[in-house]
Amino acid sequence: MRKAALIAIGAIVALAPATGEAAKQKGPKACPSNAFCAWTKPNYEGKKVVLKATGVENFAQGFNNRVSSAKNRAGVTTYLYAKRNGEGDLRCFGSGDKIPDLGDSYDFNNEASSSRIPQQDSPCF
Repeated sequence: MRKAALIAIGAIVALAPATGEAAKQKGPKACPSNAFCAWTKPNYEGKKVVLKATGVENFAQGFNNRVSSAKNRAGVTTYLYAKRNGEGDLRCFGSGDKIPDLGDSYDFNNEASSSRIPQQDSPCF
């Protein structure tokens, strides 16, 4: 009887809807706070990468030159670069920017090879 009661309680917890910030984090289109998220297709579709580390980061295989949409929740201006190691043509995204199509908005679809999240905010230039 005790084991059945624990299973029933676990099922109730699993079915309870998430609320608050936890609810906003779920799903393929979600981007956690303090992160920069990029997707391989427009409108936040396809594979997603979540970047939180400050500094320059090269995109891994599967994302290099395949980024098509992005959300900046890092809290600072974040940069995408056309070449690895933070080099080449760049686009900057202010904190809170949501870009459903990098081709439409920034003429930068499938061009990003690296990113940079600075420790302190700076203006887009």
